Amino acid sequence: MRYKEFLHKALEYFQGKPYLLLVFSTLFWGGNFVIGRSLVQTVPPFHLSIMRLGLGFLFFLPFAWAEWKQRKELMLKNWRLLILLSMTGIAGFNSLLYIALQSTTSINASLVNSTAPLLIVILSVIFLKDRLYKHQCLGIAMSFFGVIWVISHGQLGLLKKLQFNNGDLLVILAVIFWAIYSILMKKWGGSLPSKATFLTTLFLGIVMLVPFLIWENMKIPFRFEQLSPGMWLSVVYIGFFPSVLSFVCWNQGVISVGPSRASNFLHLIVIFSGIFALFIGETYTLHQFIGAVMIISGVLCVWQEKNNEFGN
Repeated sequence: MRYKEFLHKALEYFQGKPYLLLVFSTLFWGGNFVIGRSLVQTVPPFHLSIMRLGLGFLFFLPFAWAEWKQRKELMLKNWRLLILLSMTGIAGFNSLLYIALQSTTSINASLVNSTAPLLIVILSVIFLKDRLYKHQCLGIAMSFFGVIWVISHGQLGLLKKLQFNNGDLLVILAVIFWAIYSILMKKWGGSLPSKATFLTTLFLGIVMLVPFLIWENMKIPFRFEQLSPGMWLSVVYIGFFPSVLSFVCWNQGVISVGPSRASNFLHLIVIFSGIFALFIGETYTLHQFIGAVMIISGVLCVWQEKNNEFGN
């Protein structure tokens, strides 16, 4: 059975199980934090980003090529938007995350990343003039304090000395990139075909990262012979599961249950990454657990109010 037919048949099988599709998508994304953390100890971050995007492009090409050929004029017409989408959500987010994972844990990274829905709400209020409710303000403050608690390792005295882990700060920057990407998609992405858009942004992301790859290789020479068979399997995992299959599962789930309900499943990334992290020797500390409770409670508070707004 051909790859494209297999994906279509798999989606047909899970058509009536949207919540399972949403669980799968967050499961694979959770694995990306842990496997990425393991790989960046050997593979430089820009090399890893291009390997992930390149494999993702090849895996997704047969699934989206027909749509791209049909809508290529529309793609070319919106080249500025596509470059911005690729710069923020594809090349920028992935590269910053892998750079961050060199100096922070996968658990910390997933916890800070879980604030993405909050930042999207804030940017929606600023740029899209969305309404902000009292409960949302409380939730934003709670999650913000949770992030500060996590990156200060539960020692708020570090705030005076500004001694934060650079990796945690880079995850925050990556989340900002992702939030900008989401706002761009929310405002203008609806006019573009989803599969052709994703394929194009993957390609543009690869092109954008090539100069950084050359610079990185001059600074940190890397040979692919350094990768063991197990590492190659890990690279294939991040190139297919979180890059392609999560995207397909997530979109199908959102179509079935709506974005408001689907967004609550993003909290599972923290849980899955915490479970997977056990296999690379990471464990939850008390300050991470307390921070996780504050972050997730704040996000749920914000999105519960948003669900009420949309009648969900």
